[in-house]
Amino acid sequence: MARPLFIVFDGIDGNGKTTQANLLKEYLERKGFEIFLTSEPSKSEYGRKIENILRRREAAQLSKEKWLELFTLDRKENVREIIGALKEGKTVICDRYYYSTLAYQLSEEQWQNYTAKFLKPDIAFILDVPAEVAIERIKKKYKETGEKKSFFEKLKILKEARKKFLLLPNYLNDNIKIIDSNRPIKVVFEDIKKEIDLLLK
Repeated sequence: MARPLFIVFDGIDGNGKTTQANLLKEYLERKGFEIFLTSEPSKSEYGRKIENILRRREAAQLSKEKWLELFTLDRKENVREIIGALKEGKTVICDRYYYSTLAYQLSEEQWQNYTAKFLKPDIAFILDVPAEVAIERIKKKYKETGEKKSFFEKLKILKEARKKFLLLPNYLNDNIKIIDSNRPIKVVFEDIKKEIDLLLK
């Protein structure tokens, strides 16, 4: 059996990463892999705190530094779980990781230092979609679920973050694949599957 992998899906909200993470989980399970699926914000105390603030008015009052602190504390907890799962021989799929913190909270010159503190994924898929498309998808989702929009789900914020997500390969030597996710789900997944199959060779 191939060694367990640490796989990340990231990019702006509304880009389909949760859907693709679940499709990959099913695909790898069919191949006999045991999967640990996680996401950020995680289920930790800090993750719950973030989720709680995200959809409330006070989110707008939080400074970038405070967001950074909360996401970092949550990530430390999550990475502990990820390392534990990898040691047990499970392949880990993480829905959002440090790339989001780089895109939303940090300037490019801070990226290297920040990522050095954390476990590097074997592969990271940045699913790319225009911010306008993302906003439409988000609206549709909340219409169905009745949930409130989160603080970061605004056109201006998503546009800025998207620009930074696309810059990631220029600054980091992580194995980053930018995938155009403004296409049908199955087509997007075919591209992801190709990359994963290459890794498994």
